[in-house]
Amino acid sequence: MSGRTDTARVRKAWHAQIMDPAYGLGEIIYAPTASKARYQKLLGADCDSITFASIRVRRMPDEDIILPAVDAVTAALDEEAKSVLNHTLINQRFYTATDDKAICSLVQAGLMKDTGRGWNEGESYFVLTDAGHTAAVSLRPIYPDYPGYRA
Repeated sequence: MSGRTDTARVRKAWHAQIMDPAYGLGEIIYAPTASKARYQKLLGADCDSITFASIRVRRMPDEDIILPAVDAVTAALDEEAKSVLNHTLINQRFYTATDDKAICSLVQAGLMKDTGRGWNEGESYFVLTDAGHTAAVSLRPIYPDYPGYRA
């Protein structure tokens, strides 16, 4: 058994290699299927003579990225609160008024905390708690570069 929980989301890793010594040892590509990994490699090839058949793809489960599943608290958040979580995950902080509705709901849920530092009265930087980080990561798409891919 791999030790993964049934609720975790898996970003599958594939080793894609063009079967020509001039192209090196290949690379890890994240895609839901071998065929989509092969197609990504084909799109990234800099030569028109590369064919779909000349690309070898092998599954690399040890390189998978495990993303947490969306829990009930996170799923119940409104779109504005989810956007704040995403912004904070990317930028490591969120600066706004201390009485902002979305921020207050996230602080009450234990997903963010007030640093107490701000440029003006009634404003502050907010950062993610550990639970907030997990919630924000759970909202990320499994394959962010290819939103059309489904798990």
